[in-house]
Amino acid sequence: NYLRALRIDTHQAEAKEMLNRIAKAQMAHAAQNGGKFAEMKTLVDAKLLPADVLSAESTGYAYAIVLTEGGARYHATATPAEYGKSGVNSFLVRLNEKGHPLLTSKDLGGKPPQN
Repeated sequence: NYLRALRIDTHQAEAKEMLNRIAKAQMAHAAQNGGKFAEMKTLVDAKLLPADVLSAESTGYAYAIVLTEGGARYHATATPAEYGKSGVNSFLVRLNEKGHPLLTSKDLGGKPPQN
């Protein structure tokens, strides 16, 4: 139905925007911390991200950050909290070979994307 599709489209657009915010927050954190990226809670505590990123309740998506190489690299995901209801596509932001964030999305049946 139209309202359901509209809600899904809205949640997915917001998920992309939140992942862009996460990428910017990570760059700001790394610039102030010797190139090291941070966990989600650290970014929220530093006021680099809003607290609603910690819960899928208002966003319809569950967000996660995975740190690798001792915090020198990361990737972040957004997965629908309720597949087909709050969203369809799963999103991944990762650093490309030049260290720039790259955002991709795909319908993975509600599963989180792999880096």
